Amino acid sequence: MKTGNETRHQQMNLSDVGKERTNLSFRACLLALGFAVISSVFIPYFDLTTPQAWLGITALPIASFASLFVLVVIFNPLFRLFRFPLSQQELLACFVAVMVVSGIASLGLTGLLLQYLVGPHYYATAENRWDELLLPHIPRWLHPESKEVVRYFYEGLPKGVSPLPFLSAWVRPLSACLPLVVGVYLTLFALTSLLWRQWVENEKLVFPLVALPMEMTNYASSSDWFPSFFRNKTMWAWFAFPFSIHTINGLHAYFPQVPFINVQRRNLDPYLPGKPWDAIAPFWITLPFSVIGFAYLLPTEITGSIVFFYAFFLTQQIIASAMGRPLQNIQAYPIKDFVAYQMFGGIITFSLYLLWNARHRFRPSPKNRRGMEAPPYTMLLFGTAFMGAWGWFAGAGFVPTLVLFGLFFLTHLVAVRLVCEGGLLLVQHPLRPWNFLLTLFGSERFTSRQIVLLTFFDHLFMLDNRAPLMPCLVQGMKIAHASATPVRPLTNLMALSVAFSLPISAASFLLTAYRRGGVNLHPWFTTYFARNLYGNWTEHLLTFGQPPSPKALLQIGIGVATMVVLIFLHRTIPTFPLHPIGYLTGASFPAIAFWFPILLGWFFKAMTVKFGGTRLYRRLMPGFLGWVMAEYLSASLWTAINAMTGRSGPEIFVF
Repeated sequence: MKTGNETRHQQMNLSDVGKERTNLSFRACLLALGFAVISSVFIPYFDLTTPQAWLGITALPIASFASLFVLVVIFNPLFRLFRFPLSQQELLACFVAVMVVSGIASLGLTGLLLQYLVGPHYYATAENRWDELLLPHIPRWLHPESKEVVRYFYEGLPKGVSPLPFLSAWVRPLSACLPLVVGVYLTLFALTSLLWRQWVENEKLVFPLVALPMEMTNYASSSDWFPSFFRNKTMWAWFAFPFSIHTINGLHAYFPQVPFINVQRRNLDPYLPGKPWDAIAPFWITLPFSVIGFAYLLPTEITGSIVFFYAFFLTQQIIASAMGRPLQNIQAYPIKDFVAYQMFGGIITFSLYLLWNARHRFRPSPKNRRGMEAPPYTMLLFGTAFMGAWGWFAGAGFVPTLVLFGLFFLTHLVAVRLVCEGGLLLVQHPLRPWNFLLTLFGSERFTSRQIVLLTFFDHLFMLDNRAPLMPCLVQGMKIAHASATPVRPLTNLMALSVAFSLPISAASFLLTAYRRGGVNLHPWFTTYFARNLYGNWTEHLLTFGQPPSPKALLQIGIGVATMVVLIFLHRTIPTFPLHPIGYLTGASFPAIAFWFPILLGWFFKAMTVKFGGTRLYRRLMPGFLGWVMAEYLSASLWTAINAMTGRSGPEIFVF
């Protein structure tokens, strides 16, 4: 599915071409931290109170776009009026700071951690027997001691009662979690330091998600009031189409007589004619214009492979159903188990391949260390020590904790790669390291306390990867490279933003929960993960157990073998049309949700290059970026409107 005229790196202003590298100004750091703090306050509030806001999730969070848009369109013209406008580097520093904290304030940490610490205690009943099975194995220092603190988190404080004493009860459990979080984040920063130059400078990955912020901050001259992107007629002509659709749908939510145009999700399951075709459910068509825009920026080899391998795994499901094989979903995902096993084998293999390709970057030399804020091996050492010691002290065991997290970091490298090279807004691996260990050894090899705690690690850091930190870190490094921003100050700014976000986002979340009551707020951030996933699955493991599965290991082996063949063919045959990234995306949730817009992006790109060449491709690129901006701006505006009116508006994204 390659087109002959396209190059590997067709991007606008994403290469470091002759720009002078300047230091990051103090005002830029101050402004960036200010926006990071504001985002850390408001993202938990919007998550809890405004359905479908999703400001903090994905590798290009809505909050980071909204912050940049406000800076470019409102603040910077005012600054220019007083003759001290922000440069591209300063604007992008603000964008990066918000980008890295957005996930932490949402499902990347805060939106999951707090409900995991109190949910099992609140939802323990005589029927589920969690007080016998689950709670005795949770360390006492890992949850608030007072039952009132737990109850009012979900039911809300009585009128006139101050939330401050209840917030103080969270100091101990949150402080206890801090070394674990620091250990994980130190490791992510270290891996970023080790790998980003390989991906940016050597392999020159596309990084499609950073194309829009780069264009939004690219001023043709120092005297311009707005970047040239905002004066592009093609961009505004294309921008108008999706923005009009989302405006109509937003008005429909408030005035039902206004027609509704369904571009969010059309469920095709009712049209599947029974067995074996119903084996491909859930089968959706969605039309997010932003995903089409990002897909247009990618080589058609990648977008075509994503669609091809999605169809490949669906075909396997149809054949298995026709043969009478019982099809079961993997835990927590609507993905068939044998598909998840094959994908996991491919993910592990490709991750090892990535590390092998970057092996020369692991040598401790001055060239490899340039621009780093600290030697990565020092960060790795401290990160490993914090995680292992925390697991040992809590009762999960030093070795099981490090094995679990080691597998997680190995698989997470592939998730980051799918963002940076494949342009995916979110990545969810259906089989996680904890699933793999249970498949390999069975639950009997672990004590009850280990099962409770290892499942806690799994659900906190590995289950929901829609708001990950490391893709944002690597994209921040790409932005630094492309905008000639010094790497070390930007890295320190990202680290400082993360440090500020941890307590601020937790405090914002807790204040909202105690004032309104968790049961009255968005269930995904207060109930669903703690009760439906963590609590129920841990109860199942403690009650019924899970035996080892040789058949599952065989499927993982098939995935390993398939990935080895794909890597070999991709490396040795220049015209081989399939990219391994397609197999890694497989039939995961991003493929289910976005296969159709990715197919459209592939089609538009292929036809444009075939009939108009690279010149037409570049001329139309602002239009496709206009689609991205229209959708992100619509989501930002309707989130603000819904928050002010207290009503539920249109669903822009299917996340």
